[in-house]
Amino acid sequence: MSFTLVTKMPPSKNATFVLTALITATLWIQQASANSYSLTELVRQTMQAYFEKGNGSQFSVSALLKGKSLNEYNKRGGVFVTLSTDGKPRACWGSVYPTHANLAESTVFATIGALNKDYRYKPIRASEWKFLKPQVTVINRIEPIDNLAGQNPLRDGLMLRSGAKTAVLLPGETSDAYYQLVRCKLKAGLTKGESYQLYRLKAEIYE
Repeated sequence: MSFTLVTKMPPSKNATFVLTALITATLWIQQASANSYSLTELVRQTMQAYFEKGNGSQFSVSALLKGKSLNEYNKRGGVFVTLSTDGKPRACWGSVYPTHANLAESTVFATIGALNKDYRYKPIRASEWKFLKPQVTVINRIEPIDNLAGQNPLRDGLMLRSGAKTAVLLPGETSDAYYQLVRCKLKAGLTKGESYQLYRLKAEIYE
């Protein structure tokens, strides 16, 4: 940060003014840094607080978020938290639709879900959370599509619906659009000939 001063004040007053301005700017930057955080940092803080509070028995979302500035996270959106180890998924939880007041709250609750609700994996233990790599996927837009034209699986997620059956693949889970569809069909448990509707998930990924 720089300052351009145009003044006819005496040198001593000029120096005092510059010093005061620099101190004020430094304090402002320090305060902004203290309040800033990434969604992946919030995932780590959530895991730490969760296990330090007796596996969530005394965990408080409001206490965790107290004093944190929402900034760009003060909006609603679908959120998924993926926890990986050695490049392989360990757990994932979330929703394509907004479930809480803002992205920060949704990230905290999705993290807790990933710790103990993903039925595909064993619950995460207190001894392993420090070694997990978090990724947060924020769903910005859900677009109904008729086919896979223009679908980029590295950038776009895919949701499939057939009655009460639903399946979601997040961006980056596969690099081939056709395979993305095949995996969605398998996850949803579709039988041959069942009709379905596809949706493109436009998302931001935080790592």
